[in-house]
Amino acid sequence: MDNFCFNNKSWFVEFFIGKKYRVYRHLLILSYLLLIMYDPNGVKEYSGPYNFYNKTIWFGYFLLMVYINMYVFIPRFLLKSRFVTYLISLIAMVVCSYAVIRIVRTTYIEPYRVLPDKIHHLGIYREILNVSNILIMLVFSSTAIKLFQEWVYNTNRINELERNSLEIELKELKNQVNPHFLFNMLNNVSVLVKKDTDKASQVIMKLSGFLRHLLYQNRRDSVALVSEIQFLNDFLELENIRRDDFSFTIDVVCENEIRMIMLPPNLFVTFVENAVKHSVDLDNPSHIDIGFGVVDHKLVFSCVNTKPEEPTAVNNEGGLGLINIQRQLELLYGEAFELDIKETDSQFMVKLTLLV
Repeated sequence: MDNFCFNNKSWFVEFFIGKKYRVYRHLLILSYLLLIMYDPNGVKEYSGPYNFYNKTIWFGYFLLMVYINMYVFIPRFLLKSRFVTYLISLIAMVVCSYAVIRIVRTTYIEPYRVLPDKIHHLGIYREILNVSNILIMLVFSSTAIKLFQEWVYNTNRINELERNSLEIELKELKNQVNPHFLFNMLNNVSVLVKKDTDKASQVIMKLSGFLRHLLYQNRRDSVALVSEIQFLNDFLELENIRRDDFSFTIDVVCENEIRMIMLPPNLFVTFVENAVKHSVDLDNPSHIDIGFGVVDHKLVFSCVNTKPEEPTAVNNEGGLGLINIQRQLELLYGEAFELDIKETDSQFMVKLTLLV
C-alpha cells in the first residue's frame, strides 16, 4: 500500500470521518433526500391530504433504505466480503419494502387522491423506474461514504502498525549495536589488564563515560553531531592507548554548519568499530582517517582504515554490525541516504551521505 496517511486531515476528509461532524453528515443526507424529492416544476397532480401523506411515506421509505444499508447490510455483509449476500439482501429489502409501500398507499392513501381530468396517473412501471433511480443514487452514495470511512480507518491503522513495527525493529537494532560495542571495549580492557595496569585503569575510567553516553544518548531521538564526533574521538584515543603503532585523524570541514546539525544517536560508532577491528596489524603501523563535512545540505561522513597485508581471524569474522547499521539507516532515512563501501588490498573505505 502507498504511504498515504491522514494524520493531517483536510476539512473534507475530516467531515466524512470525524465523529464531531456526525450530526452534520446526517443532516446532509436528509437535505439531499429532500432535494431529490422536491420538484418545483412538476405537475400539481395531487391536492389535499394526499400530497402530504404521499410524500411523507416516500420520504420515510427512502430514508429507511439508506440507514438499513449503511448500518446493517454494509457492516454485516459488504465489509466482511460477503458480496453475494449483500446484493441479494439489498434487492430483497427493496422489493419487499416497495410491495409494502404499494399496499399501504393503495389501502390508506389513494382515497385522498384528487386528479384533474386532464392529468393521467403515472403507471406502476414508470413509478418503479423513478423509485429505482432514486434508490440507486441513495444506496450508492451511502455505500460510498461508508466504504470511504472504512478505507481511511484501515489506512491509518495499517500506517500505525507499520510505524510501531519500525520503531520496535529500530530499538532492537540499537540493542544489538550497543552490546557489540560494549563487548569490544571490555575485550580491550581485558587485554590491557595483562599488559599495563595503569593503562587499563585509564580505559576503565573512560569506559564509564562511554556507558553514560550510550545510556543517555540512546534515549533521545536526536543528538548534536559535535557530541558524536567527540565520542568517536574518545573511543579512538582509547584504542590508541591500547595499541602500539596506531594513529587516527578526525577532519571536520564546515564547522559552523556541523555545530547546527542534529541527528539520531550512534550512527557512526559501528563504522568506526569496524575500522578499528579491520585495521589491526601486528607487523605494520595502522591508521584510521575520519572526515565530516557538509555539501549541498548533505552531511558527508567518511572513514578509511588501513588493512593488514595478511588477514587475521578477527578480520575474517562476519560484519553483523554493518548489516545492522545499514538496516537502521533504512528505517531512519528511507531513501534519503547513500552508503558506499569499498575495499582494496590495503584499505577499507566507507562513505555515508545523509540529507540534513
